Amino acid sequence: MSKSSNKDPSENLFWKIYNSENENELHKIVQSDPLLSDPLNWKPYGTENNFSTFENQQSNAIAALVEKITNGIDALLMKHCMLREIDPKSNHAPATMQKAVELFYGIRDGNFSELLPTQRRTNAEDIQVLATGDNHAPSITVYDNGEGQHPDEFVNTFLSLHRGNKTSIHFVQGKYNMGSTGAVVFCGKHRYQLIVSKRHEKFANSYGHSITTTFRVTTTF
Repeated sequence: MSKSSNKDPSENLFWKIYNSENENELHKIVQSDPLLSDPLNWKPYGTENNFSTFENQQSNAIAALVEKITNGIDALLMKHCMLREIDPKSNHAPATMQKAVELFYGIRDGNFSELLPTQRRTNAEDIQVLATGDNHAPSITVYDNGEGQHPDEFVNTFLSLHRGNKTSIHFVQGKYNMGSTGAVVFCGKHRYQLIVSKRHEKFANSYGHSITTTFRVTTTF
């Protein structure tokens, strides 16, 4: 996938980063680009003392990747809950993930084994895992068609730690904004990870942005 624009330098920079096939290529961009090479433009992920949180998540890369997919499932369930105009934190929301799948997808007991192959493929399109680049150190893209987050909210969502944003939402697995940080430990020598998202058009509110897809890209997993 490639795209360029003569209007917005930051958009050109984004596509350079997104299309980087390996860590070395990405590292050269970070070192040479005026925006990324300026240390004043970098902030801590969550808090300055975040090392212990990152290191104490998953013990291997596969488990860390699974956590990303789990977050995508949460995002999908949140989207369907809000599309039904149900407050995810209210008593009207499903009490378990199984009940959420049954309500939002019409799957009895939340059991996907009862679906036909065509139905499984349709549902699978909402979460995808793509590997590109080198076979030994690929760039992994995890995509979900979930609720999405506005960039201004990244500091309170994707990039927050220990916030407990979803402790009152019983049908999701992610609770304390920690699990996905474990992936960074396995992102090559320089620990690069790219997160891209826009809020679902139905939930744009005052931000006025609309798109129905969420991208989470992990480089050199």
